[in-house]
Amino acid sequence: MELTSGWLLVVLGVVAVVAFVLLVLGYPRTRRRWLGGVSRGSEALVLTLTVLLFAGAALNDQYLFYVSWSDLLGSGASVSAAHVGGTARQAVEAKVKGPGLGPVQVPPVLPPLPQPGQRIQRYMVTGARSHVTAEVLVYLPPGYDPKAAKKYPVIMALHGLPGHPEGYFTGLHIDQTLDALVATHQMAPSVVVIPQINSPSSLDTECVDAPTAAGPKDETWLAHDVPTWTVTHFAVQTARTSWAAMGFSFGGWCAAMLGIRHPDVFAGSIVLEGYFRPDFSRAYDPITAGSAAARGYDLVRIVRADPPPIAMWVMASRSDSLSYPTTAEVLRYARPPMSVTSVLLKTGGHRVAIFLPFIRTSLTWLGQTLPGFRP
Repeated sequence: MELTSGWLLVVLGVVAVVAFVLLVLGYPRTRRRWLGGVSRGSEALVLTLTVLLFAGAALNDQYLFYVSWSDLLGSGASVSAAHVGGTARQAVEAKVKGPGLGPVQVPPVLPPLPQPGQRIQRYMVTGARSHVTAEVLVYLPPGYDPKAAKKYPVIMALHGLPGHPEGYFTGLHIDQTLDALVATHQMAPSVVVIPQINSPSSLDTECVDAPTAAGPKDETWLAHDVPTWTVTHFAVQTARTSWAAMGFSFGGWCAAMLGIRHPDVFAGSIVLEGYFRPDFSRAYDPITAGSAAARGYDLVRIVRADPPPIAMWVMASRSDSLSYPTTAEVLRYARPPMSVTSVLLKTGGHRVAIFLPFIRTSLTWLGQTLPGFRP
């Protein structure tokens, strides 16, 4: 019986019902009180454990944390790496359509930091075009001085769902990884901007702009408002070769979407167990199937028809039914000027422990690939 099989839920459900009935009816009945007490206690324990296992299996079915028994038991997974499409140089030197960040007017004096001397700055930002209001965390490089002439490259880091910007520090420890790479001259000091990517935060918006006027405009928030706000608040570079989007799972999809649909802003994307078509929930699906909007957010279709000039680093597990199928399609169709470096695991579920070891690898790739991030 497979871990993600529906039969596992059926078996656990039947066991739970049987244990509940036996407990309520007081079976098995015996004249010895101590034996009856042991029986009731055992049934209660079985019922509790079965209910917990049922809940865990149901969540696993939904989110695919573990995709097999071997994955659950910690069996090692083989890794294969490959490169498809053009060279990184072709991706970063190709001409792009769109204004990029060049037209943004940088104020002669940047606003003061809300927490002077701190490496992590916290803001509530309202987008001028999207009208989204959400939290944005900013991680500053060592020695950052807004009054100095030095300008830094930018990583826009995008969280998963459910998720929050804080997770990049408490769970992924991107601060420690970046500091280590900078200290060993594997990457240039960088500003990391971590916005709340779905607004409202409880809604799985898939980072798209809802076609209706009343719907959230999360793509506009991420592709235009947050970059413009960053340029006008921090000493950062505006060339697209100094901007990269990075994300995992839901955030990985968003990072891929930003790079493929907005290569004039982002020359690089890091996609950790992400996917290349939006995966809306039943509660919210603003895009009509077959519509122009649906075609526009089908990144596989875009790559197949007209590959954008972007360098991507992607990681997925072949047994992950969420991230792998569309990742495989993109790898099949990528061609110049698009450049894709991939890391594929033979097995592994859709969870942090799978992609966590590759955060350093992907950031090292960024430091070797985009000119703005080279040490």
